[in-house]
Amino acid sequence: MKKYFYFALGSVFLFSCNNETKNPDSAEIEDSVSVVSIERYQTEIFQTNADEYTAVTVNKLTGKVFIGKNAAGWYEATNAESIPAYDIPTYSISVFKGPDSSAQVALLDSETGKIYMYIVGHTANFYNTNIPLETLEKASN
Repeated sequence: MKKYFYFALGSVFLFSCNNETKNPDSAEIEDSVSVVSIERYQTEIFQTNADEYTAVTVNKLTGKVFIGKNAAGWYEATNAESIPAYDIPTYSISVFKGPDSSAQVALLDSETGKIYMYIVGHTANFYNTNIPLETLEKASN
């Protein structure tokens, strides 16, 4: 009797190990691609008044920032100094109101702690605020 029990148990184990793994269908692949796309970009909308707005989008891997004013067209807000590209989402943006009601964009590099600033309509390039993470850490000690 024990022989049959062990034989049955071994057969079940062997059968479960021989199951083939299924390849994901195209719907599962599309879902995973859309998740990656969502994680790759961040968009912020800043409204200056009832008739004007600024949309700012960053590619979180490369740090490239694109600005659109009132849906009249998009342009790249360039960076005078080269910034590194990463394999994982590293960059983020924060958009806030400047003293003259223009949108100001802070580009944050979470890997190095560097912060770059861009004033929409007033600045040709992002400029480095010269506050690397090491400086902040030294100041807190």
